[in-house]
Amino acid sequence: MVKGLGYFVIIALLATACSTVLIAGEPVEETGKLTQALEDESVFEIRGSRNLNGAIGIVSQSGNEVEVTFRKQARAETQAQAKRFLDLIDVRLQSTDPDRISLSILTPSDSPWAGSDYQVSLDILVRLPEKMKIEGQAQFMQLNVRGPFAGVSFHSEFSPLNLQGLSGPIDIATSFAAVELSDITGSVTAETRYGAMKATNITIPLGTAIFKNTGGVITLKDIQGPVEAYTSYSTIDASDIDAAEGSIVLRTSYSPINVSGVSGELICETSFSPINIVDGDLTHGQSKIETSYSPISAELSNIDGSKLFIYNNYNNINLSVPTDISSQVVASVDEGGRIRATNLPVKPTFLDVTRLEGLLGDGRGWIELKVSGIGKINIEGR
Repeated sequence: MVKGLGYFVIIALLATACSTVLIAGEPVEETGKLTQALEDESVFEIRGSRNLNGAIGIVSQSGNEVEVTFRKQARAETQAQAKRFLDLIDVRLQSTDPDRISLSILTPSDSPWAGSDYQVSLDILVRLPEKMKIEGQAQFMQLNVRGPFAGVSFHSEFSPLNLQGLSGPIDIATSFAAVELSDITGSVTAETRYGAMKATNITIPLGTAIFKNTGGVITLKDIQGPVEAYTSYSTIDASDIDAAEGSIVLRTSYSPINVSGVSGELICETSFSPINIVDGDLTHGQSKIETSYSPISAELSNIDGSKLFIYNNYNNINLSVPTDISSQVVASVDEGGRIRATNLPVKPTFLDVTRLEGLLGDGRGWIELKVSGIGKINIEGR
């Protein structure tokens, strides 16, 4: 394992010509190396197998050459049978179009190990010039990329995806596997199903960072630029996000949304689960926070430049704002609910048991709070 490459799959000290190692009681193993000089190629394409486990690691190198080292491994009833399995795995590196070079992983569509207890895998390390863009697909094979490169477009199934240190657009998708992004500059579209998704230190000069999940957690931290995150039945955690003139959109269902240290227009929507916001700076637009049958707690540092709508059903809204903000306030609950404002210089224009209308400062902004069904609205100044 090469020091400093995390859990990247690094294959070192491989012979240039393929060699075969046969050790009694051990898997059968073959290693090899492929190289090709680049001419006008700017895209590195991966054409993966649909029935092979393993991992692909991609790192940058100087020069104008692509270098691929690989290790094939198999364990079967006999070493002879395992060797036959390895003979069915072919790794090729070739220019396929004027602008791209392709790594092809070839196996039979009816491979004899499929659906069995036999262990067959392929681990690959690719070294590329950093000017390259990476594209492709590969089922079951984990992809680990450490840049800088000019972007990644990779769609797969059952493949964990880990990308780090890239400059350029990211468009990735997988399923039943985790996605992790870090130190990215460029627009992002990332999708998985039933796998955890995590993104840290993302900068979006143009466009938006879009994260989609189904039944999996989304964790976002330290992002500069507009963000959208969608999942279901799982939590969204978002912190240290500055959307500038854009929006932060967080939507899930039956799970909490936790937000801290965000700036921009904020949309948070879930159901039957709480929403917790700390240090929210709502700089523009129309922010909306909504859940049902669970509490909403929002501590905001600023809302002067925006409109804020908070809606709940049969549970409470707790809002904390600076005492010197300027906004109109409209709060309402159904019969049996209660509205309470503390340490806040509200000038009421209408007041009864279930409705409050008033002004804070000169009323430049807008705050609307509504609980349908029995619940409480607590507005606190600080």
